[in-house]
Amino acid sequence: MMDGISSAGQKKVLNILSRREAIKTACFLAKSGDIILIAGKGHEKYQEINGVRHHFDDKEQVKEFLK
Repeated sequence: MMDGISSAGQKKVLNILSRREAIKTACFLAKSGDIILIAGKGHEKYQEINGVRHHFDDKEQVKEFLK
């Protein structure tokens, strides 16, 4: 995705490889009235890393960070 963004635009992007850390950062940066969009997995309750499935639920992560 970064390839499609200009050099100037890339300076405004926060690129976080860890899905958990990205969700955590979005939750902590969000202000009242903001919308956090978590795209790509939705219904899946796992994250596959190097061919191994690990339990990972986006909803659980958001609930943890927004409590």
